[in-house]
Amino acid sequence: MLSGMRRRGDTSWLVCLGFAGVAAAFAFGYLAGGVQVRTGLMLLSCLVAASAIAAGMRLHRVADQRPWLLVIVALGFLTVSNVAWFLAALKYGDSTPPPSPLVVPPQLAGYVLLLAASLMIVLRHAPRDASGTIDAGVWGIALAAPLWEFLFRPHMLAAGADGFTLFLVLTQLLVLLGICGSQLRVARGSRAARACLIYLFGALGCTILGTALVNIGPADGANASLPALCFAIGYLALGAAGLHPSVKQLSEPVQQFGLPAPQLRLGRLGAALLMIPLCGGLGQLFGQPADGLLLTLAPVLSIPLVLVRISRLKHALVYQATHDELTGLVNRRHLFTVMQKAIAAHADGAPGDLALIYCDLNGFKPVNDEHGHEAGDAILRAASRRIIAAVRPGDVVARIGGDEFLIFCTRADANAVHLLSDRVAAGIAEPVAWGDQSLRVTAAIGAVTWTERRLVAPDELLAAADARMYADKRRRAASAQRGQHLRAERLDERQQVLADMMQIDPLEAERGIAS
Repeated sequence: MLSGMRRRGDTSWLVCLGFAGVAAAFAFGYLAGGVQVRTGLMLLSCLVAASAIAAGMRLHRVADQRPWLLVIVALGFLTVSNVAWFLAALKYGDSTPPPSPLVVPPQLAGYVLLLAASLMIVLRHAPRDASGTIDAGVWGIALAAPLWEFLFRPHMLAAGADGFTLFLVLTQLLVLLGICGSQLRVARGSRAARACLIYLFGALGCTILGTALVNIGPADGANASLPALCFAIGYLALGAAGLHPSVKQLSEPVQQFGLPAPQLRLGRLGAALLMIPLCGGLGQLFGQPADGLLLTLAPVLSIPLVLVRISRLKHALVYQATHDELTGLVNRRHLFTVMQKAIAAHADGAPGDLALIYCDLNGFKPVNDEHGHEAGDAILRAASRRIIAAVRPGDVVARIGGDEFLIFCTRADANAVHLLSDRVAAGIAEPVAWGDQSLRVTAAIGAVTWTERRLVAPDELLAAADARMYADKRRRAASAQRGQHLRAERLDERQQVLADMMQIDPLEAERGIAS
């Protein structure tokens, strides 16, 4: 298997072996070394992870590196905290913790940046399911509430944990489970990036396990090195995710036509948000004080996600109201809004003239009837792409229904409109591959140029362009009919000559040849 990977030039096996080897070396150091060694290895694991991610971005030429740059910055903040622990170990020679202000703010900033980076990755990787991904992150934060309230918090209060420690651990738990929920949603439909996601899940799992061991598990005596080992392996897994070749598939945006129908799912989102105050205030029913820390921190992290969710819903609704779902082009309503603004600017003296080009596909209905609606959709998508490729920067292309397209141009003149119409017609006439067949349509085009410095309704320009388009259709139909008549007349002449030749008597023909 490894040899096959080598032959294909795949470097994923190197990442796998490298991660296994480094993790094994770190495990040996943690189990055999003292507190100085453990804190030093923790610091080193953070630096190794940041370096691996930086190398992966350069090696695999990831197009959008911003999420991973956030991860590197987050690791930088966590490194500050690890430096504090390492210096405390050197100074005291035991596990005496450093001052909380040197640990809590950097760790808090690091985990919040990791959450932000995770959201950027999943939203760019799964744009068609961004709302579901945000919902999964909110649910992860919500599920952290009962874990904290009924498992972590009682043990930590019994152990005499101070407010800074409670604050830090709750923040870690909320952020980690929020990231885990989002990543689980992405993993549902992400085969190409599965290896990278496995490393990310490994990092999350190790960090959550380490947090649990520190606060509610046996983390003293012979087990003192286990939490730090979990954190270190988590850092190394995060670095392996950034170095693995599949990081490119995870990070780069997915191309799409249009947007899916937005779904708010108020019931699910409301249930997740309701779980937080229920868990935080449940103690008051039994005479215990409410958990103010949970009731404060969880909304601080979940409400921004809900606002992003609502913002994306608003964006999706606006997009669907102004764009054609099949092709992604603007629709008639949005085009007329653009035209009204441009016409007003033109009437006020904006340079150049305006033009509207009406494009109707000839032969679309027979293709749709013979090959089905999927073939028709392929024709419409191909026509949209070719029109976009033909127009100038700043021109607006719209689909106004069926097989009809409009192109609105500013700073136009008659010559530019003529050249643009020719490019559009030539592009649409190119065949469209459909299975093992080639589908063909042509375009009837009508164009109108508006030079007058006064207001005009977009409907008037549309009617004028429509009339010229139908005039072009009639001209083409008449030309085709004349061609058919001419071909029919020539065929009749050839048939008549052949018939006359067949009626000649062979003997007369022989005498005529002899004479």
